[in-house]
Amino acid sequence: MLNAAIIGVGRWGQLLVDSVQGKSDLIRFTAGVTRTRAKAEDYCARTGIDLRDKLEDVLSDPDIDAVVLATPHTEHEHEIIAAAKAGKHVFTEKPFTLDRPSAEAAVAACAAAGVTVALGHNRRFMANVIELKRRIEAGELGTLMHVESNFSSDLGFAAGKWRDSRAESPAGGMTSLGIHALDTMINLCGPITEVDARSLRRAIEIDIDDTTVMLFSFANGMTGYLGCMAATARIWSLRVIGSKGWAEIPDNETLRICGMDGVVRDVPFDIKGDPGTLSLAAELEAFAAAATGGPAYPITPAEMINATAALAAISESATSGQRVAIT
Repeated sequence: MLNAAIIGVGRWGQLLVDSVQGKSDLIRFTAGVTRTRAKAEDYCARTGIDLRDKLEDVLSDPDIDAVVLATPHTEHEHEIIAAAKAGKHVFTEKPFTLDRPSAEAAVAACAAAGVTVALGHNRRFMANVIELKRRIEAGELGTLMHVESNFSSDLGFAAGKWRDSRAESPAGGMTSLGIHALDTMINLCGPITEVDARSLRRAIEIDIDDTTVMLFSFANGMTGYLGCMAATARIWSLRVIGSKGWAEIPDNETLRICGMDGVVRDVPFDIKGDPGTLSLAAELEAFAAAATGGPAYPITPAEMINATAALAAISESATSGQRVAIT
């Protein structure tokens, strides 16, 4: 059993805790740290979490094995490095960091300390994504040519929230929404090598982009594109196109396949429970297993760095209007 501390006990931190607390044989949350203590005291009392005042309080505690970060993006690098130096395994919510140098520094610190580092992309653990990856690796789509996705929603930006700044939310909804699609593309299609992006503000009042679109080149020769709108009705879809047909993920529960016969088929899954909650529990248990000598976490450090570099390249390209290569 991995004893973990949740750092950031806001809405998402509570969802992470709720997915496993009292249900998992691999991980439990015994401590927590949050910026506004009064908002988390009742929740932590109900869930058996000892609420501490600062990160250092859990990093110096020998009874804490790991930290789970649900904190502002700009804080991830120094929190990961501090946890690694304290000998704590680290799970961090996406995005890993906001630029390649910080991602490389965080990965290097964990490697030097011999601790597990994991990144929270719960869609990797959904049945339809797992099955699509299996079919791609089995060659069922033939030669992969292109991948396309849209992950959009109304993020409800409001003054006073920490996400409401360009420093925390470069390229609009990419750090909340599009980064999931970006990771899924990397998972299915391999590393991204070039980005050409546009990002602008069309509808929301605060100074955050709400319309971001981008083109990608992949190391294997594929192309891709992604749209991410931060002020519209929810959309989540991803389609991979190959020489033997295409496969589409239209939601969290469905895989849609079309072969060269033109017949569209839905692949059934026996999902007992909410796919979102189940996938959060799965990623935390995979982290706990990796930290206690089990299989390696399925998102590799190289993939964490590539996704971070791609995110930074999206922002750079949108600002410069030029294509950006990821070396």
